[in-house]
Amino acid sequence: MLDMIRTRSKLSAIGLTIDAHEFRAVQLMQTTKGISTIAWAVFPRRDDMGYADHARRASLPEPDELRWAAGILERRGFIGNAISIAPSTAECSSHVIELPPARSGVPVDQLAKMEVARTKKCGPEDFELGYWALPAKGRTQETLAVACPRQVIDDTIERFESAGFVPVGIDLLELAINRGGQDGAEENEINASLHIGWRSSLAVLSLGETVIYVRRIEHGASGVWDMATGRYGLSPRGADAVIDDQKLADGSRGYAKVKRATWSVLAAELARELDVTIAYVAHSFRTAPLGKIFLSGYGSVNPVIDEHLDKVLGIPIECAAPSALVKGIGSGQEIWSLACRLSTAYGLAARFDR
Repeated sequence: MLDMIRTRSKLSAIGLTIDAHEFRAVQLMQTTKGISTIAWAVFPRRDDMGYADHARRASLPEPDELRWAAGILERRGFIGNAISIAPSTAECSSHVIELPPARSGVPVDQLAKMEVARTKKCGPEDFELGYWALPAKGRTQETLAVACPRQVIDDTIERFESAGFVPVGIDLLELAINRGGQDGAEENEINASLHIGWRSSLAVLSLGETVIYVRRIEHGASGVWDMATGRYGLSPRGADAVIDDQKLADGSRGYAKVKRATWSVLAAELARELDVTIAYVAHSFRTAPLGKIFLSGYGSVNPVIDEHLDKVLGIPIECAAPSALVKGIGSGQEIWSLACRLSTAYGLAARFDR
């Protein structure tokens, strides 16, 4: 196995995403035949770490919990301790700026940082910046930039290193979502990736492989969990079953109605926000046809989400499940749900240029 890795294959870092509900991890292998999934894992956060309650766990675990998670990953077949991660979108900011073309010879990196620093009213050394050119609209050439505070990055790296991990890359979540979830997207179409997170969700619109617009939606699966335990009085186990689209062993009365009611509230909010987002982008790029909506994260195969999106938008909907990940998971009733849940971790692992 190790000889094969050295000579004919390239092993990815572990793509790792963590929220207040669970850990998700994927590791890939790249060969001349393509990309394959060699390990994947989804497991819940620890309940014995002194957090106030399920919904208010810190998104970034303490080192003790990270060390516990590292042990699980090792037992589940992950190789090494190199990880690829992404900061929370709550910590980052998006900016549309105008820059001269790279061929002009001007220091584009410096200009981009200065422009974003002016908007953020801080120093250019206070953040790290990722940016890329947007498709031209007439005579205008715009650039989409995403900035993350330097202190957030330093603190994140220190936290993981203290637990024995080696962060080899910090990616942008919107790029990881786009990379991990658009199998079958057409090059000339506007496609939307809707990633349903725990506390918030992210709509990532792209034209071909280029991300052209990002919208953070302040609604996520935690609202479903809170409603299930609060208004409907389910136990934490019952609320977890609602989130994971599972059946309760005891066949609790009215459970199906609770699932539909709790998910309907979130689905309505997501549909409303995505409708506004797609309308704005379609107006900005009028010549490009609309393609599909790719769902990832929680509720990706939940029929209530599909129903609301279809009713409001009328655009084809697909589960954002990379084919290599589906094959790696194997078989079972939950294969598509798991693949959609893991697609962002897949997108983080799929950076073989590190």
